[in-house]
Amino acid sequence: MNKAVENNSMMVRVAIFSSLFRRSMHRRAFTLVELLVVIAIIGVLVALLLPAVQAAREAARRVHCQNNLKNIALACLNYESAKGELPPGSVNTKIKQGSGLGWPVHILPYLEQSTVSEEALAIYKKNFNAYGSAMDELNKLLPPMYLCPSDPELAQQREKYGNADRRAMSYAGVSGSYYSRTGICPTTRTGSHYCVWGNPSPTNIFGPNNYDGLLIMDWSVPLKQVTDGTSKTFLIGERNYQIRTWMIGAYWVGVTDPPNVRGQPATTPIGPQSSTAFFACKNLSDKVSLNHDPYQGCYIGHDNSKGDRPKVPSSTPRTIPVNDLPFASFHSGGVNFSFGDGGVRFTRDDMDVDLYLALGSRNGDEIGTD
Repeated sequence: MNKAVENNSMMVRVAIFSSLFRRSMHRRAFTLVELLVVIAIIGVLVALLLPAVQAAREAARRVHCQNNLKNIALACLNYESAKGELPPGSVNTKIKQGSGLGWPVHILPYLEQSTVSEEALAIYKKNFNAYGSAMDELNKLLPPMYLCPSDPELAQQREKYGNADRRAMSYAGVSGSYYSRTGICPTTRTGSHYCVWGNPSPTNIFGPNNYDGLLIMDWSVPLKQVTDGTSKTFLIGERNYQIRTWMIGAYWVGVTDPPNVRGQPATTPIGPQSSTAFFACKNLSDKVSLNHDPYQGCYIGHDNSKGDRPKVPSSTPRTIPVNDLPFASFHSGGVNFSFGDGGVRFTRDDMDVDLYLALGSRNGDEIGTD
């Protein structure tokens, strides 16, 4: 009897299992509605995840950029330790409108690029022009830390003048903010002022030449002159608009300061000059904000046909001179700056203008900021 019951029980279990198996076989595929729901869910998840991934990538690029600036600032400070003063923003040349070598070349030995620096100096001593064709091959060699990873197009951007293979860099020195802070800029270096401007005019393509910052034209600044504090004075910042090849510093035209003596051989001018195009360094200006929008006002010499970016309408006001071109980045909300103590900070676009200008001065006696 028990054996018969066991057999019947076994047959029932087999029947139930077979029924469930057949049902599961019939449910192997999703219905169309279920499939569409799954696809919709996946789409929503991707839409939510993609901005987060992009934000994470940009955050990594911003940190990379800060590391670049940190290494560059430390190279400037190592230069100062070796020579007792920061590198000049640009050396002067005795050739009118011949470009001097900028600070990016002078600090190369402290970035383990001494061979490039020595070759550049050797060529420069022969023709006194960092923008001449003799420099073309060296200007193709851009140290990786001179390029912000958030601006990958810069590595392929064509040079506006001359050889298209020349490379530009993402960073510029801060020459000062004296004119915007005081409204004073004489035509010659007189008194206790820290600015020269040969032709104070809104249409002057050069603009004022401040020298109250840390990297200035043809003069090297000892750190003892930084009475505002090195941690409260900008050294180098990011740029992404109207950038020229990385080795050039500045050129001068017109009357030199001090003037050459008539009847005697012309000599190389000394220090900041009144009519100057300063490419390696820029002023801080109250008229040109951080991350200034070039569609609202662009460089006086902006030329779409020469590859200037971005392409702006012909109606866009051409108002910004060379020396006031903005510090700007492709990082959302601000710009990275290194300071005179080697520190690097992200400076937000909405920073108070007076504070921004104060950070450009080494000796303005402004109230310190942390």
